[in-house]
Amino acid sequence: MTFDEYMKLEGSNWSTLRHMQKSPAHYLQNLLQKGKDTAAMKLGRAGHVAILEPDKFMSYCVVWDGGTRRGKEWDAFKAANEGREILTVDEHSTCMAMSAAVRSDAVASRYLTGGVAERVVQWTYGGHKCKGRLDFVADVGAIVDLKTTRDASPDAFGRQVINNSLLGQAAFYVDGFKKETGKLLPYVLVAVESDAPHVAQVYRLTDWQLDMGRNVYRECLQKLTECKRTNSWPGYASGELELTLPRWALPYEDEDISSVGLEFTETH
Repeated sequence: MTFDEYMKLEGSNWSTLRHMQKSPAHYLQNLLQKGKDTAAMKLGRAGHVAILEPDKFMSYCVVWDGGTRRGKEWDAFKAANEGREILTVDEHSTCMAMSAAVRSDAVASRYLTGGVAERVVQWTYGGHKCKGRLDFVADVGAIVDLKTTRDASPDAFGRQVINNSLLGQAAFYVDGFKKETGKLLPYVLVAVESDAPHVAQVYRLTDWQLDMGRNVYRECLQKLTECKRTNSWPGYASGELELTLPRWALPYEDEDISSVGLEFTETH
């Protein structure tokens, strides 16, 4: 199934549903109007194909080595290669290097040798039709999510997992795959750095991390149910809010400021 065919399937997918965490208004905006493509997103897509489906990589992309991407020559090149990902020489080299790094890593290659890439699943949860396109379902028994990143170190990548709602995505996919197949598989992240030496690091999500993710995606679906019922897509909250300051900005952490006994002297 191509990506375009997948997108035409009925159902909520995580890349859209995750915006409900910010607000229903942001979810609706993303649903109606997709964001702009970026160089990082393009490299991520190409890297996925190079690593997960290397036999398709040559037909998936084409390399532009003509310098500045404008003018008649560039326009003709684009027209002749419509539907293919156009990479620069450096981008192509990076994809090849990332693929080699992952394949040469004993742990990462174990999860990416033998299996099905871009596995589509469909299921229903709480009356909602859901769908997912899993990066890789490994024969060794795991759902594998490939991430290209600038920093695959434990601390930095852990922050990326939280900032990009990857726990919600993981639980969404694990539960969806179980609903469709009856199999409960572990969820593994294979992170590969986009800069040399293209370090590859494998992370396995724990049961309690998946439980955190379940709370996230289920809350998103509950909000979606209510928004559809009322045909209302609010922002952060209805009405006026009392301002909340971050903990680091408070002068006395974990204390009631009113009990500190600060004294203020009027000056003239």
